Amino acid sequence: MRVSFNKDCLSIGRSDTNDVVLNDAHISRFAAVVEWKGNGYEIVNKNKNGIFLDNLPLTGPAPLPNRCRLTVYPFEIDYAQLDEDETRPMPALSQPVSKEDSIHISSKNQPSTSNTIHFGGLIGESSTMKDLYKLILDVGDSPATVLIRGEHGTGKELVAQALHQSSSRSGKVFLPINCAALPIDLMESELFGYEKGAFTGAVNLKMGKIEQAKDGTVFLDEIGELSLTAQAKLLRVLQQHAVMRVGGSQEIPIDVRFITATNRNLEQDIQEGSFREDLYYRLRVVQIVVPPLRERMEDLQFLIDHFLRKLGKELHLETLPVITEKGMQLLLSAPWPGNVRQLENTLYSVILRSRPTYVVDDEVIYNELPPDLSGENVSEEKPSLLADVNRQTLIKVLTEQKWDTQKAADVLKVSRGTVYYKIKKYGINIPR
Repeated sequence: MRVSFNKDCLSIGRSDTNDVVLNDAHISRFAAVVEWKGNGYEIVNKNKNGIFLDNLPLTGPAPLPNRCRLTVYPFEIDYAQLDEDETRPMPALSQPVSKEDSIHISSKNQPSTSNTIHFGGLIGESSTMKDLYKLILDVGDSPATVLIRGEHGTGKELVAQALHQSSSRSGKVFLPINCAALPIDLMESELFGYEKGAFTGAVNLKMGKIEQAKDGTVFLDEIGELSLTAQAKLLRVLQQHAVMRVGGSQEIPIDVRFITATNRNLEQDIQEGSFREDLYYRLRVVQIVVPPLRERMEDLQFLIDHFLRKLGKELHLETLPVITEKGMQLLLSAPWPGNVRQLENTLYSVILRSRPTYVVDDEVIYNELPPDLSGENVSEEKPSLLADVNRQTLIKVLTEQKWDTQKAADVLKVSRGTVYYKIKKYGINIPR
């Protein structure tokens, strides 16, 4: 069982009212509490049979090191503090844990000041993203191969990392390989390795990338770019759980989990003969589709806030950049065909252009937006969009449209993300 949290207090015990339920008669109904104390988490022992922290008995409240092991007999609990980009949503914690289960509890370095959900670097709390998180949790710790599909810039590698972090292989290697960056004539030797003397220049044995990821996860990005020869060898690896180096005479057993990704239409590639159908079905045991940003515009505000903090840290700014309301509306109205990656790059550029004050206004943003971001909602007059719409007007339009945010956006001639921004700003509660 893996539990991640960023709350002030986490309870552990036998009772099903606890956050982490330890299903054993030796455990007190309320055994321990992990609590934030302003500068870190500490654990308080409530268990009559005692709790050990790194094999030392707890005699009172004790600070939790960044990584440690808790013993609540007969359970062993691994505890770790995660960085912000590693945080994950907390699954249903009322599920009892038996003593045969492995327990991992992780916390952020401090409780979150917002309700934004993070998951292995993925950000968003739209229904689309929550469905994605659930699917990752469901298949993360299975041995099944996963095919991740989505447009450029949607975060396919982050999904692969989240799958790896959610698995029992999380302490092992996560090896991303961009198949499109491998030269055709070196593709096989890079992936599978080669024996000494296999070809001119092979003066030493070389272990391939797949073999290097022993017991870990291999992420093959742009899988549609593999040559047919490399596809045939990869299919053999998947079938036999073994790899044969170029020039080799025997297969080498491997224990590797494969995750692949593409933005290509593999079904069409199969019809055209450039991708093997048998490999396709081997890779697509589970398929995960990452939604484009335009289909989850309600997450745009959270992404912008995240990138402002991230870029402020990277640029060593004493205070975080500030985006004016009109500037924010321009960002929320852009269509973002390049998805999350394009949003981050644009924010980076406009922050640099706003020096030395780092106050980003609509003028800076409008001048920086490339033509593909100007769209129909960003005109030469730089309209104020929803700036002049007050709370009552917005509620009136939403009510008339039966709280359909997309229809309300159409009436107001703005993007759905802008409507969500105003709903959040005005604190409007959307009825179920």
